[in-house]
Amino acid sequence: MKATAVGTTSGCVIWILAFGLVSLCLCPIAVVIGTLSTTLGADTVAGILGPYLCPDESTAEVVTFQTTTTDEFGNLEPATGYELQCVNAAGDVVQEGSPDFAFYWVGLLMLVSLVVAAGLAFLVAAPLGAFIARRSSRAKPASNL
Repeated sequence: MKATAVGTTSGCVIWILAFGLVSLCLCPIAVVIGTLSTTLGADTVAGILGPYLCPDESTAEVVTFQTTTTDEFGNLEPATGYELQCVNAAGDVVQEGSPDFAFYWVGLLMLVSLVVAAGLAFLVAAPLGAFIARRSSRAKPASNL
């Protein structure tokens, strides 16, 4: 097998392994950051996603309200709900509130984390693939055919 084929094959295998390992670290971090920023920095998230989720000539604002949730034993516990609603310049609600913005935000952050993981994996895989190709070409003795 030629050295370039060995380098390419080993580089691809290393990239897949590195991508998997880095993704296992970055995706949960993106979920935590997305969840925290949706609740703590809801206005910032509304400013970023508002132009995509709201109709023209309306702005996004996050409305919070008290609600309940159930714990693992089925007991009701107090909770805070977050909804993004679209409001026009007169203050009228153009589009009713929906918690979908939080799912879009977390999904967007996970997509960014996968792109970063792919780039970091490439930074590791390319030099290692070249190194393996050099080592495999030196290790094989020349055949006398």
